[in-house]
Amino acid sequence: MKKKLGTAIGIVVGIVVIGIISQKIFFSSEPVVEEFEDPYEIDYFTVPSMEQVFVNGTVKPEQSQEFSKEEAYGVMGDLQVKNGETVEKGTVFYTYENTEVATQLSDTTNQVARMETQRSNAIYKRDLAIKNWNKLPEEERTQTLEEVKMDMSTDDLDAEITELYNNLASLKEQQYKSIVAPFKGKVYVPEVKDAESPILKLISDEFYVSGTVNEKDVGKLTKEQTADIKVISNDYTVTGKVDFIDLNPTEDGAEEGEYGQPSTMSSYPVKLSLDTLEGIRNGYHVQAVVNIGKEAVTIPTKAILHEGDAVHYVLVNDFGTVVRRIVQLGDEEGENTAISSGLEAEDQIIVSSKIPVEEGQLLDETPTSEAMDSVNVEE
Repeated sequence: MKKKLGTAIGIVVGIVVIGIISQKIFFSSEPVVEEFEDPYEIDYFTVPSMEQVFVNGTVKPEQSQEFSKEEAYGVMGDLQVKNGETVEKGTVFYTYENTEVATQLSDTTNQVARMETQRSNAIYKRDLAIKNWNKLPEEERTQTLEEVKMDMSTDDLDAEITELYNNLASLKEQQYKSIVAPFKGKVYVPEVKDAESPILKLISDEFYVSGTVNEKDVGKLTKEQTADIKVISNDYTVTGKVDFIDLNPTEDGAEEGEYGQPSTMSSYPVKLSLDTLEGIRNGYHVQAVVNIGKEAVTIPTKAILHEGDAVHYVLVNDFGTVVRRIVQLGDEEGENTAISSGLEAEDQIIVSSKIPVEEGQLLDETPTSEAMDSVNVEE
C-alpha cells in the first residue's frame, strides 16, 4: 500500500514539474534570441564620429520665368519653340500683332501716298512756273525768281510728309512684339492649357540647393565649406559648397509653445552650389552634410572602388541595404587613403566580403545560388 502511494505521489510530482517546464517554454515573456550568421562574411570599417551640420533642401534652378498671355500686345502668333528644347538667350518664343496698330499703319500709309502725290504735283507746278518766268522778257516780269519759288514752295508739305513717315516708323515698331528668351535654358510647355496655365516656362540649365539649417548650427557654417549632397529618393550623392548663409530666419520661424517658450528652433536659409549636375534634377529633395572638422577621414584603400578615372566610391551597409557613396580622394598613406568628402559619421563601409555584394542588394536576404556557386568555384 505504501509502495503504491509513493508511486502515485511520484507521478503527480512529475506531472507538476512537466507542467511548470511547459509553462516556461510556451508562456515565457522572454524572447528567444537566435544568432544571425552572416553568409557574406563582410569586413567593415566604421567611419568615426565627427562634428557635422545637416542642411535639408530642394534643388532649384538659378533662373526661372513663366510667360503668360498679354492681351494688351494684341493677337498672339504660333510658338516658335518646342517643349524640352534648349534655347539661347534672345531666341524668339512667339510674336504678337497689334491689330489696332495694323489698322493705323494702313491708314497712315495711304495718307503718305496721297501726300506724296500732292507734293509731286506741287513740284511740277513750281518747275513749270520757273520755266515760264525764264521765258518772259525782263521788262514783263512782275516777280523775282525768289518770289516765284517762295509762292510755289513745298516746305509745309514736306514737313507734313516727314512727320507721317516718323509716325509710320513708330507704328511699325508697335505692330509686332516678339517675346524672347532672357537667358539660356530649357523650354517647358504645359500639356494642359487653361486660363491659369502659362504659355511656357523657361528654366536655366544651372541649379543650386535651397535649404535651411537650424539656429543651433547656423553659426558653424562658413562660405566655401564642402558639402556632401545626397538625393533622398535614390541616395545619389554629389559634392558642393556653402555659397550663401542668410542671417535672417525664415518667415515661419519658431512657433510659440507653452509658457511663451518657442517649441522649435528657428531655421535659416542656406544656399549650396553644386560641383556637378550629373544625376541632379529640378525639384529633387536633398540632405546635405557639412563636416565641420578639418581632418580628413582615412579608410582602407581596398574599400575604394572606381568608375573610370574620375568617379570613386565605396559601398556602405545602410540599415541592411548596400548603397554607394561617391567620395573625394586625398593622399594615400600606406594601405589607407584619406577621404576629403562623401562620408557620414558611423557609416559602415564594406571593405571586403566572402560573397561579392553590389549596390541595392539587401544583406538580410540569402545569397543567390549563383553567388554561392561562384565562391565555391573560386575556393
